[in-house]
Amino acid sequence: MLPNSLAGVAAAALLVGVVGCASPLASPPLVVECTPPPMAGGVRAGPALVGQQYGMQHSPLPLNSVQFNSQVTASQLAIQGLYASRTPTDTVELTMRLVSCIDAPQMVRVRTNFLRDNQAPAESVSAWREIWVPARATANYAELSTSRNAAAYLIEIAGP
Repeated sequence: MLPNSLAGVAAAALLVGVVGCASPLASPPLVVECTPPPMAGGVRAGPALVGQQYGMQHSPLPLNSVQFNSQVTASQLAIQGLYASRTPTDTVELTMRLVSCIDAPQMVRVRTNFLRDNQAPAESVSAWREIWVPARATANYAELSTSRNAAAYLIEIAGP
């Protein structure tokens, strides 16, 4: 049996360890949610030059964030930190620290979309990179934009 002060410290340490891998609140979703469009005779309203919503609708994708390919992947990893800064050449350097929430090592694939101010692509999406995350440990991912027009980013994480 632990004395009361040690029991409190142990409980606090356990809570801190669990909070990093706790399920995040439901807004915004970590995984894109899609809904089919209402049937309106298959006719698109408005001219082609106006931004329209086409086909499946999805939940908003917040900028400068991470999206997971599934709820399973999202439940196995926590994002400890996202860091973005301008380089001396005015491109964007992005770093992310992942924390494994499971008792086995895992491999995930990660890629980054760098976006302009208007959310159009600033450059081609980066190649998928494999990141090995040890059991209950951390791993890092880093990416550099090639465009000086990058103003935001969206990171995608896919499980095996």
